[in-house]
This record gives sequence, C-alpha cells and structure tokens, in this order.
Amino acid sequence: MKNLNAESETGAEANEPGGGIRARVSRHAAELSRQQRAVADYVLDHLREVPFLSVPELAERTGASEATIVRFCQRVGYSGYSDLKMDLVDALQDDIRASATGTGVPTVEEIGRDSLAAMAKLEQQNIERTLQSTDRKIFRNVAAALFKADHVFTFGLGISAYLADFASYLFTEHGLRSTCLATRFTSPREQLVVLRPGDIVVAFSFSPYSRQTLEVLEEAGEKGVPTVVVTDRATAPGVPVAQDALVVSSHGMTFTNATASVGVLLNALVVEIASRHRGETVDAISRINQILRDQTYLVDEQR
Repeated sequence: MKNLNAESETGAEANEPGGGIRARVSRHAAELSRQQRAVADYVLDHLREVPFLSVPELAERTGASEATIVRFCQRVGYSGYSDLKMDLVDALQDDIRASATGTGVPTVEEIGRDSLAAMAKLEQQNIERTLQSTDRKIFRNVAAALFKADHVFTFGLGISAYLADFASYLFTEHGLRSTCLATRFTSPREQLVVLRPGDIVVAFSFSPYSRQTLEVLEEAGEKGVPTVVVTDRATAPGVPVAQDALVVSSHGMTFTNATASVGVLLNALVVEIASRHRGETVDAISRINQILRDQTYLVDEQR
C-alpha cells in the first residue's frame, strides 16, 4: 500500500533523526520478501553484532542467500551491505556513548537493588530508541492526517486496548472526533461498517500480534480509509498492511510490553497537532474545561 509519506528517500533524509536502519526498514517493510524480512529481523535484533559479520556469515545465520542480503540492503535504501554496516557502526557508537552516560540496559544487580530506578532506566532507553528511529516526515504526515480526518477510530487488543483507549482520549481532548472500537463485538470489523473515506484508523499492535488487529487494518484499507499502525517492530505483521507505521521501543522486564515510549509518541502527536492548529485545539480544550467547571466535576481547592 502507498504510505502517507509518499516522498522518496534522499541522502539528506537518511541523515535526519531516525534516518537509520530501523526507520528505513519501517518505510520499506511492505516491499520486503519473506526472506528479506527474516534478514531485517536478525539485523534489528543484533545491531551490535552485524557490523562485524561478512555477507556469507549473515547469510548463514539468517538462512537467506547472499544475493538476498544484498537485495535487502538495496531495498531499504542502502547502496550495499557495506553502506548498511557503516550506518550500524554509527549507531553502535551512539549506544556506547549512551552507556557511558548511564542510560544503558539495567543490570540484574540494579534491578534487585532498586526495581523502580531500573524500570525508569529501561523506559528512558525505550524512549531514546524511539526518538532515534522515528522518521520525522512520517510522524508529521500522520499528525496532519489525524487532524484532517472526519473521525479517528482506534483499536487494539490486550495491552494495546488500553493504548487505543488512551489515544482516543487524547485525540478527543484536543478537538478531534475520536472513537475507540470496542472489543465486546464478535468481530471488531462489525463496527467498521460506519467507516467513511474521510476517516482514519489507528491500530496498536504489539507482540504477541493479534489477527483481529490485522483484519481491522485490512478492512479499513479495502474501504479506502487511511490506516496507521503503532507497533514494536519494523517487520511486525501490521506494518505491510497499514498505510503507515510508527515503530516504538517497548522492551520490558516481564512478558508485558513497556508503554512509556507509546505515551511519549501519542502526546507528541497531539502537541504537533496543537502547534499547527492552535486555534481549533485551544477552543476544544477551553470548552472541555468549561464543561467540567460548570458541572462541578472538579474539586475546588478553595473549599
């Protein structure tokens, strides 16, 4: 499918924040073959190791052919494998500098000593990775599409249901017409019969990935409705299905995905909308505050 970000990649774009391997894979995920996605997964999971591997070594570890390795590099915008490795070396140097300033992955000792501090440290790293990997043009285009839409529908299952509900709340508070699709229906697709071409669907999809979330994206796409997926991997199943993807880092200490980076992303989207459409946003926020005061829903600290 055609991305909301329809501009072609240039050398200058690759040097922008988030213009590294994660952003490149996200932009071109729909174009990757199954073997190329396997290469992408291995590279993204072994960023510190790949710069020291030759093409034959990477082919052996991924089960792909050497030609597939080269084609993957070219497909995501590099001139070849050497170009990709140079980008990874730069990223590795950034990681080393981050570790030197105390923002690396918390150790077992740190977790045992202070779980709160260790979790905060991990979330800081998630936010930093999200900041580095998010393509700013896609981010701005998504914000513009959200504001332009007649109605924003959000959806997710499991922890993604909470994120979808939170997103819908934020959008509504900033003047967007937004509804979180309910999970009580036999199929969430039942609710999509009301979709119109001017709407937009934002789905949240985190491992383990739900088939129903993919069906929501597919159904909306078939109706010609713009779709966005917020997910945890550039090669996640929802990326090729959605028109655009925003990939966040959500590494946690348990089986549950961490969510701080998603919160930062969503708040940044509404800030982006508010900064570009200040009048409409201020009117909505002012009206909501007035409603709360009129109905005495707020505690009067003077009493």
